Amino acid sequence: MENNTEHNEHVYFVNQLYRDFILPTILGDDDATILYWAGKRISRHYDLSSFEDLAEFFAMAEFGTLTKVKERRSSTTFELSGQNVTDRLNSDSREFALESGMIAEAMEKESGRTTESEITILDKKKTVEFLARFN
Repeated sequence: MENNTEHNEHVYFVNQLYRDFILPTILGDDDATILYWAGKRISRHYDLSSFEDLAEFFAMAEFGTLTKVKERRSSTTFELSGQNVTDRLNSDSREFALESGMIAEAMEKESGRTTESEITILDKKKTVEFLARFN
C-alpha cells in the first residue's frame, strides 16, 4: 500500500499535469476565463453553498487550505495556503481561476447577491488571496 507522502505527490503531479500543462495548452489564451466559469459550474454541481463546503472541497481536492481572512458588508477575503500552493507558485503556476470561480459561486449562493472573485498572488507568503465582492 502506498504511503500518504507518495499519494500526495501523485495527486499533486496529476493536478499539475492537467491544470498547468494540458488545460492551458488546449484552452490557449482563454484558459483563465474558461477555468473561472468552470469553477462556478463545479460549485453548482457539488452544491457548494457556504465557506465550510468550500473549505472541505478544497481540502479533499488537495487544492490547499482555504481560510476566511476578512468579512465586510460588500466583500469577503479568503486565503489559500499549503504545500500544494507553495509548490505550484514555485513552479511558476500562477493560475487560480478555477478556485476563484468556485469561491464566487459559493459566496453568491450563501449571500444571495451577485458575486465576483479577484485573485492576488502573495509571493512573499506563498499564498493566494481571493477577494469575493458582492454586488
